[in-house]
Amino acid sequence: MFNQTVCDTPGVPREPKFRGDYTFNTGAVKHVTAVDMGVFAFSLVVPTLVGIYQAWRSSLNMSFEDYMLAKGRMGCVPVGCSLVASFLSAITILGGPVEVYYHNTMNAWVGFAFVMVCALCSQIFLPVFYELRVKSVYQYLEMRFSRTVRTAAFCIFLVHMIFYMALVLYIPSLALSRVTGVHLWGSIVTITLVCILYVTI
Repeated sequence: MFNQTVCDTPGVPREPKFRGDYTFNTGAVKHVTAVDMGVFAFSLVVPTLVGIYQAWRSSLNMSFEDYMLAKGRMGCVPVGCSLVASFLSAITILGGPVEVYYHNTMNAWVGFAFVMVCALCSQIFLPVFYELRVKSVYQYLEMRFSRTVRTAAFCIFLVHMIFYMALVLYIPSLALSRVTGVHLWGSIVTITLVCILYVTI
């Protein structure tokens, strides 16, 4: 609830802009409760269980090609959700508001460019990949050029992802350790193990 009776006279204490027992009003640091930790554990356990279930289900009657291409029958909504989950990370969620806070909304132009690039890719590249039934862009590079080009592109992407994943793991782990008191390395190892387990199964 906003409180508009803020005093700007020098030497006169300022009234809080928000009513409530927030840290910036009381000076007392709040700590994570058992409910908070339960929600966090739930957010780690549920994806792991979904992965285990899907791995078991797909092992019954699904080949590797069926798994990679979803038998060509996956709808727009799950594909869209998968793409959004792939592109969004802690860097986006935590860094976006900070970017706007410090540098205004100029970053919104990136969103417009992104939409245009996605539209072009969906009309130019995806129909080719779909017709060729390739499982990845690397397979296409090998078909179009050579195995050397495929390997080089994969190595460049691998180096990029190693540095990117270091940031993606460090930023949420740092935030988690600050609010929960869990050691930074404990957060990093926990999140890493859950992700590895999910992807592996």
